[in-house]
Amino acid sequence: MPLVAPAGMSGADSDGPNGGLAGVRSRLAPLVETWPRRIGVGLVALVALLGVLYLAGVIGAPSAGLEDRGDWGEVTDERTEIVTTVWVRNPNPVGVSLGETLTADYDISMNDVRVAEGEKPDIAVPTGRSTTQLSTDLLNDQLPPWWVAFVRADETIELEVNATLTVDALVTFQHEVHVNRTILEDQQPVISAMSASVNRTAGTYTESVDVGQVDDSLLGGSDGGLTGSESGDDSRLTVGYEVERGWATWDSVTEDETTALIHLRVHNPGDVPVPAEPDGLGLAVQTNDVTLFQADSEAMGLRNVGPDAVIQPDETREITFAVTMQNDRIDEWFTSHVRETNTPGIEGTAVNTEFQVVFEVPGVGETFRLPAGSPATYDCTFETAILVDDQDPSTTCGQPGVPLSS
Repeated sequence: MPLVAPAGMSGADSDGPNGGLAGVRSRLAPLVETWPRRIGVGLVALVALLGVLYLAGVIGAPSAGLEDRGDWGEVTDERTEIVTTVWVRNPNPVGVSLGETLTADYDISMNDVRVAEGEKPDIAVPTGRSTTQLSTDLLNDQLPPWWVAFVRADETIELEVNATLTVDALVTFQHEVHVNRTILEDQQPVISAMSASVNRTAGTYTESVDVGQVDDSLLGGSDGGLTGSESGDDSRLTVGYEVERGWATWDSVTEDETTALIHLRVHNPGDVPVPAEPDGLGLAVQTNDVTLFQADSEAMGLRNVGPDAVIQPDETREITFAVTMQNDRIDEWFTSHVRETNTPGIEGTAVNTEFQVVFEVPGVGETFRLPAGSPATYDCTFETAILVDDQDPSTTCGQPGVPLSS
């Protein structure tokens, strides 16, 4: 039996241009064609609305800056933490989120040597003003190169803190922060402390001896010594040294070693020649109980006089010798300098120096210790305020090039 279409539906209605699937497609086509245009118009309207809200002060671009250039965090023998704080201000009200995040890149340099660096991405930006702490460790392997630059700069610290703060929001922007500070300019606490202890040898060290004690070679006339006829068999002679002045200077510094020069201006107030080369030396420089320099006779390098040089009666000579330290001690000292348990809230170093030099006068049998008895000592302190805010750089270690009197 042939199928019969229901009443009201003909073959044309079921599969014609206005019926069935084709009809649905026909009716949707105009709407599909307008979607891109409608979305575009909507986006333009949204941007325009955001622009109006921005101009009206309802919403705005977040801003950021450096709250604190850094603080010392956990300081142990294994690590030295630096904590830097940045601020960010989001003016947008609660409920208005533009997808704001903050990325912070920062570094800290001393004397052009980068000693710390770090990055923290995707920091959430809440409404209002907030702060975020960024933590990194001091690059301990950079301390010896910094020490080289520090000594070459006459112990002046040039501090530089740099930060790049990037806010990703409706409009991405970057804010550059640079903080510079000069510390201990014209101070030189370490070499000044050494100068002070060396200068405490200043004084006269003589003995009166019978002429019979003196070797005839010291009394012969050709070298400027006394002759027997001048002295007389029963006369006494003065033998010894007078230190007019003592001081220390930096000589050379490499990444591995630092050499300092010890200078003594020595006069012969006696009647016979005396050796210009010391026979013994004792030098120690400690910073917060960390030994930087420690030298004895074997470590002494005479610079400007020969081994057989003598100082004639009434002659004055400058005697210079070198002492060297290994720079691997700088890490331990710097850790003690910034450690809070040393002096809470203070970047500080207590310097202790000791110095003594020994001369033996052959042909007389006299040994002179300068100073006599115990070594000359000198104690002082210096503070830096590299990252401590409520502190001023200072030193009690005297002035470089002007040794303190004994």
